[in-house]
Amino acid sequence: MAVDVFSSIIQRAKQIKNKTLVFPEGEEPRVVEAVKKFVGETDNFAIVLGSEERLVALYGNHARIKFLNPLSKDERSEKYARVLAEIRASKGLTYEEACSIITDANYYASLIVQTGEADGMVSGAVYKSADVMRPAFQVIKQKKDISIASSCFIMEVPENMQSKLGENGLMILSDCAVVVNPDAEGLHAIASGSIETAKNICGITPRVSFLSYTSFTGSTNDQSVLNIKKAAELTANKYPDLVIEGDLQADASLNSLTARTKVPNSKIAGRANVLIFPNLFAGNIGYKLIQQFSGVRAVGPIIQGLNKPVNDLSRGANAEEIYLTSLITLLQSVGQ
Repeated sequence: MAVDVFSSIIQRAKQIKNKTLVFPEGEEPRVVEAVKKFVGETDNFAIVLGSEERLVALYGNHARIKFLNPLSKDERSEKYARVLAEIRASKGLTYEEACSIITDANYYASLIVQTGEADGMVSGAVYKSADVMRPAFQVIKQKKDISIASSCFIMEVPENMQSKLGENGLMILSDCAVVVNPDAEGLHAIASGSIETAKNICGITPRVSFLSYTSFTGSTNDQSVLNIKKAAELTANKYPDLVIEGDLQADASLNSLTARTKVPNSKIAGRANVLIFPNLFAGNIGYKLIQQFSGVRAVGPIIQGLNKPVNDLSRGANAEEIYLTSLITLLQSVGQ
């Protein structure tokens, strides 16, 4: 990966100080390497979960790394169980049941964030996405002013293609991990979150394309296309200063020559840098195909729309990608 692709994100994140991130997979070797780099290269703190004896052996005694064990039966565990039981009381959860649930590292970590002892959470190097996201949605919950929380991947554009694709070597692809079959309002929420990620995390001006198998259709009875067109309209109304279009085919979104032929009136004109997929099937398949055919690095999924940042790693993520996700989580925590 070209070092300068993520340099802006890295530099801005390193200016943030005195934040704390929690890592539920504290004994995973890739996480160990990433956490050591995180506390070594930023002025921030980490909480890692696991067996304290094993964690001391892995990390040593570091002033900015705290060890916690979700299996410990202590006052902290009792507090988290009470908090969880209160949060889930409307679902009938009892204190006794909460005591059992919080032994799960992701629930325990989510409660650390919810109680203000950490500013964000990074997990998923070992755990499945559902294991990470279920506690996050139940404990930390989504912001009240959005209809649905979503995710995006920040994609590295290959160096030889950076003049033609994306911006500053980066592209945003959404939603590839969370929302299965969004309606128009859901697509609008996904796009809104992705626009904010593009601006606040990547530092780029979004040019948003709502992807379809069609381009600028007129009348249609296909509800999926109608959803895309409606979502593009809603998003354009919310962000009148940005270029936002849909329905657009992928080639018309990304290739200027193709756009000139297919959609000569397009303002994006083949230069989209934020791609909104119509559903999770297309999004997840699409980003994985890009990875396999081109070797592009995908950082994420970056979760958008929670009250406090929780980010779910790909289980194939290496230590550098975990470190980058930690820095993105730092940036998301500002102003939370």
